[in-house]
Amino acid sequence: MSAPSIIVIVEAEASTRATLCGILKYAGYRVIGLKKGADALKTILRSPFDAVITDIKLPDVGGIEILELAKEINPDAAVIIMTDCASVETAVDAVNQGAYAYFVKPVNPDEMKTAIVNALKQQRLSLENKRLVESLQRSNRLLFEANEELKKANGLKSEFMAAMSHELRTPLNVIIGFSQLMLDGVPREINEEQRQCLKDILSSGEHLLHLVNDVLDLSKIESGKMELKLRNTDLTDVIESLRRTMMPMLAQRQQSFDVKLGKRLPLVHVDEARVRQVLLNLLSNASKFTPDRGKLEVRAVREGDWCQVSVIDNGIGIEKVDQERIFEAFDRVDNPVTREAGGTGLGLTIAKQIIEMHGGRIWVENEYGKGSKFTFTLPLAPTVSHAQGEERVGSK
Repeated sequence: MSAPSIIVIVEAEASTRATLCGILKYAGYRVIGLKKGADALKTILRSPFDAVITDIKLPDVGGIEILELAKEINPDAAVIIMTDCASVETAVDAVNQGAYAYFVKPVNPDEMKTAIVNALKQQRLSLENKRLVESLQRSNRLLFEANEELKKANGLKSEFMAAMSHELRTPLNVIIGFSQLMLDGVPREINEEQRQCLKDILSSGEHLLHLVNDVLDLSKIESGKMELKLRNTDLTDVIESLRRTMMPMLAQRQQSFDVKLGKRLPLVHVDEARVRQVLLNLLSNASKFTPDRGKLEVRAVREGDWCQVSVIDNGIGIEKVDQERIFEAFDRVDNPVTREAGGTGLGLTIAKQIIEMHGGRIWVENEYGKGSKFTFTLPLAPTVSHAQGEERVGSK
């Protein structure tokens, strides 16, 4: 149970002081009754208090002086002024100095008690609000400090990933290069068993290089070092080029690849290499998770000031519970097919970042067991002539 509120009553007239002290004590408050203003000033300086009731005119010290000191010592304290010579100017002055209420004598005891109840209730609410604000400010400060530490740690992680990726790429490129030379029979002819071993080395090296490049791309994006080279680009040419790239891989599994483009598809203002990277990732995923003799399709249409591109397959699809997290870094849907397919879980993360760097967005529509449809938007090329040159935009 909380301690009773402390009320200081300063009143020269004994009967009025006794009446107010008696009523407020009966109401459960701890009351200090004083006759002189000087005693009130000493009490306010030395003892805790929650409210002050004082006559504005005392024999020695004025009520306004008591009001000023009380508000200085305890800004949340409720100070009520009493007077037997009311004037508008006096009341306004008291309120301007911070008085909670202003009573003209004779004071109605019940009205005074009600005023005290309301004043202390308001005081408690004010104190609680202050505590909540201070707590929120502390939490915000701690959160800000934690975020700064997280940014610093994330920056160090990105720098480490970038450094390690660069260090790994050089020997990998050597391994891949020499494997290709040996497969071409440049040093000398090789037998079938040696050829198969070299193919395994080359395939593993290329796979590892792809993973390293993904890690390097992500670290560039996170550190703000990826730069887009924006040019007006014919998306039709990009898609047709990808069709030729994908066909040998699709043919091995007898998968079809259809392209449906809107009439008079306008140019887009993009980094062609990065958009090609996004499409290649989506098409590779579509092929991986679509059974033999399955169907892949790319659609592109104009939607207002944007070009909307979709990659569609009739593969295994994605369960609804997994759709929210597939664009998160290193997050892969856990099922036998994805485990067999391998990968870092960075492809869709990088694709999302690249599309958002272009100002677009990417999303997935899906029916589990029947296939997936990944769609993203790209900005159309400006129609003005000065937009024909290259524009560079960096990640943030």
